[in-house]
Amino acid sequence: MKNFLMSVLIVAIFVVLGAMYWYQTTFDTRIMDMNNRAEAIEEKYQSFTKNLHVLDMKFIGRAKHVQTNKDNIKQLFQDIDDFKNKHAEDLFTINTKIDSLGGVVDANNNSVNTQIDALKKTIQNLRKTVSQNNITTTTRVQKVIRDIQSIEKRLDKVELLTEDKKEKKKGLF
Repeated sequence: MKNFLMSVLIVAIFVVLGAMYWYQTTFDTRIMDMNNRAEAIEEKYQSFTKNLHVLDMKFIGRAKHVQTNKDNIKQLFQDIDDFKNKHAEDLFTINTKIDSLGGVVDANNNSVNTQIDALKKTIQNLRKTVSQNNITTTTRVQKVIRDIQSIEKRLDKVELLTEDKKEKKKGLF
């Protein structure tokens, strides 16, 4: 068994030596690959830094314009606020007058509505009165017509009597 363990130990030593040899022989290749990758990364970094610097310069130029526009906008808002403050008292006076005018208009509207309601009641009363007068007049006219007819009948009777008397008188002669 000792021989077997020795054989395994010798094989293990050769395997370890082979691995170390492979590691040492490929170490330079791996270092070169890492170096190439580092150079590519450095080139990308340098390109990015250059582009970032160019972009910063563009932003600095644009930032001046943006700042100028920002200042102009602030000035415009300040001018608007000054205008509002300048005319705030005038607006208050105008609003007060509009409110008082609104009160007058409301009062006039209420007065007109009251007068319209009164006129409607008067018209209704007049319509009732006219209707009652029409009925009364119709009744009176009918009564007068009946009275006239009655008088005409009486006149006819009187005329007949008078004619009979005349004929009698004529017949006597």
